[in-house]
Amino acid sequence: MVKKMENQTINSVKDNWPERPRVFPDLMTPVEAAMFLRLDQIGHNPETAKRTLNYWRDQGQLKATKYARHIWFLKDELSRFLQNKTENQ
Repeated sequence: MVKKMENQTINSVKDNWPERPRVFPDLMTPVEAAMFLRLDQIGHNPETAKRTLNYWRDQGQLKATKYARHIWFLKDELSRFLQNKTENQ
């Protein structure tokens, strides 16, 4: 398991992902939101992950907050999004 975490860290650096937070804040940047949804672990890089989040927003599947000229994601909304995805499977 330690080896697997080392590989994930190496992959994160390779794809320009920041270090994965141990605890996610309640208000997240798009990159943090993508990491919360584990898009960094399924082949996305930060730019493709942001496009995916924008697609879900445009489709009305995921809500975001625009504040101080930036897009933010609430942790509760991301959890709701995952719950909806799980229920629809």
